[in-house]
Amino acid sequence: MLTMLTALAAVLAPSSPDCTPVSGAERLWQDNIRWVIVGEHHGTNETPDAFANLVCLASQSGRPVTVALEYNSDDQSVIDRFLATADPVEARQILLSLPRWHWSTKSSDGRTSTAFLRLFETLRTMKRQGMITGIIASDVPSTWRGTPDRDAEMGKNWQAIAVPTNGLIVALVGNVHAVRLAPFELGGRSIVPAASYLPRPQTMTLSVEGNAGMAWNCNAQGCGAHANGRNRQSTAGITYSIKPEDRWDAIYELGVATTASEPVTIVQSDPD
Repeated sequence: MLTMLTALAAVLAPSSPDCTPVSGAERLWQDNIRWVIVGEHHGTNETPDAFANLVCLASQSGRPVTVALEYNSDDQSVIDRFLATADPVEARQILLSLPRWHWSTKSSDGRTSTAFLRLFETLRTMKRQGMITGIIASDVPSTWRGTPDRDAEMGKNWQAIAVPTNGLIVALVGNVHAVRLAPFELGGRSIVPAASYLPRPQTMTLSVEGNAGMAWNCNAQGCGAHANGRNRQSTAGITYSIKPEDRWDAIYELGVATTASEPVTIVQSDPD
């Protein structure tokens, strides 16, 4: 039996977005930059909101802005219908028809959270107001089973996004995909991340970090709200790297502790 979280009822269709200034953000829109790849720890309330604000700021640069999200490429037609539908209730129903919104909580990784739904609806408002050109589902198709390499395909998909000569692509992905170095070691594996496939002079990569807090994710203790990062005691803003060995070009400091954003839907419980 499908059960909607009560939190869904509180996710209201957003009003016209108002950009909040972020210290250091102006460097992201330099004329030579074509791709801004934002890496997140999935499952927080704060990062999708911060990303939406970053897109809002990008739209003020005077450049055409296209958003790329870590959704399967074969979700594109549904996302396009979601963006084109005038009625917000109907638009939400279209988006929630995607299979991933009906996964078990044991498969939820933050991309079907209440915060991510809020991000989608904010981006839909931006699209209808001409602030962005659209949303591109830039992950591998849902039929992907490990071949070809997922990160290589994501990097290729970002490069294939059709934008004007002065267009800007702003993407949100898990922060490992946003690493600029290749290869780098993680958990005993050698990884060539998606962002490393992009032309370096035209790319800016960021990792979003909070001052500790919580995130909804799945680990050895199960799925739910878990501790997220360390207390950096940092103030909000974007700080840029001066070390070539750093994984990202910049850190987007939220300046606050993160809170866990639960999945929008819960499907039938898994058998014991």
